[in-house]
Amino acid sequence: MGNRAKKVAGPGDVETVKHIGNKMKRAEVFTRIKKQKKAIKLDKKVQRKKDSEDPDKMHLPKAVPKTLDNMREKDATVAESDDEEVRNDEDMDEFARYFDGEQPKTMITTNNHPSKELIKFVRTLLVLFPGSYYYARRQYGIKDICVWAGEKGFTNLIILGQGLQLNGHKKLPCSMILCHLPEGPTMHFRVSSIRLSEQIKNHARATKHKPELILNGFSTRLGQRVSRGISTLFPQDPEFQGRSAVTFHCQRDYLFVRHHRYIFPEDKNGEKARLQEIGPRFTLKLKSMQTGAFDAGRGEYEWVHRNDNDKYKKRFAL
Repeated sequence: MGNRAKKVAGPGDVETVKHIGNKMKRAEVFTRIKKQKKAIKLDKKVQRKKDSEDPDKMHLPKAVPKTLDNMREKDATVAESDDEEVRNDEDMDEFARYFDGEQPKTMITTNNHPSKELIKFVRTLLVLFPGSYYYARRQYGIKDICVWAGEKGFTNLIILGQGLQLNGHKKLPCSMILCHLPEGPTMHFRVSSIRLSEQIKNHARATKHKPELILNGFSTRLGQRVSRGISTLFPQDPEFQGRSAVTFHCQRDYLFVRHHRYIFPEDKNGEKARLQEIGPRFTLKLKSMQTGAFDAGRGEYEWVHRNDNDKYKKRFAL
């Protein structure tokens, strides 16, 4: 009973009953305290509902719920939009050529002996990223592929990996390496929650138009480098007549990827535009960022995700 009480009790509750020597009495008092707190919490909830319906209290500010996002710890690496130092660094980084008008050309490959599920995912990425091409791995090393792709004029290299999922028997996509050529950097992501277009109800068909890119939630210096790396996968001149948009939404260091198209009403009588998902949808989580092109042996890492990072729920890297 004591161990169970510690799991649900706050430090104040434990201190309140700590002086009671009798175990049964201590448990009885502890249960009474928890019931009183629960009743107070319920009364506050009922009162808030009454206040929301009271016209005399409608002007009062509403309570903002506490979430991990609005309780995020202050980070010195958060970049302001008008930071001159950040702008100067971006003018000289590895992605500057792309923002000067370089057209993206992406090579996509996989690990050796890819599964059918991995090949299906590759096909959807060929539609998602304009100017992308698939090449079979054929036992070549990643460093050799980086050199060859750079010589052939590719600006990005994507390498997809697969692995056995929990409680599953199929080898599904589980990792993505994104290398910006020829100078890097190289980003390693974990891939999860994949749903292909045919698995999405009432999905739309993709067209050959260049999509609009939406990047949201990248606030730190590292996050902005990741967003600039993702930007190099898409042309800078989207074709808005295609009405398609690709979104990379960063929340709590997870990147939620969605592909939609706009649907505008024929009669504009107050009806709002809506979105129809094209697919695919998947989630990325950054595991590491390496300076330069891929080099597993001698590469220098700008950032590496460690297990200790997961202990701090209110601390985010991106």
